[in-house]
Amino acid sequence: MNIISAVKNNYGKYIAKGVGAVGLGLILRDAHNIGKLQADVRSQSRDADISMDLYENSQRLDSPSLLKSEVKDKVMKWHMDSNVPSFFNSAIGYFSGLGSMLVECVVPLGLSAVALLAKGKKLACGSAIALAAYAGFNFIKDGLGLGTTKFLQK
Repeated sequence: MNIISAVKNNYGKYIAKGVGAVGLGLILRDAHNIGKLQADVRSQSRDADISMDLYENSQRLDSPSLLKSEVKDKVMKWHMDSNVPSFFNSAIGYFSGLGSMLVECVVPLGLSAVALLAKGKKLACGSAIALAAYAGFNFIKDGLGLGTTKFLQK
């Protein structure tokens, strides 16, 4: 009975924490997806750039040398067969996309974190209300398209 009475007396606090958890989850989901997309883009573009540079390098010799030619061909073959550069480029792209999305969503991220982690009921509820207002404003502006520039109508 103590748990039920504690929840009844603090329902606003628990709703605020739920709003904060949902907001944080949605932001992290978007950031993760943008990170995955950015990882693919960076990995593929860097692999293409490096492959083109290595191919061009393998086709030229400053002086006629069989050893230099073999070394250049082996370096290019290693790069084409290796996943190491692609792995590091994917990691850099993922964290770049994740970080840029978290920076872009800093206001709802902060409001969600405060609503979820605040000790006081007033602070948690205030942050949850501010987060709901921010989400409502963004829905009206971006979701419904009210108040945005219509690029196709110009």
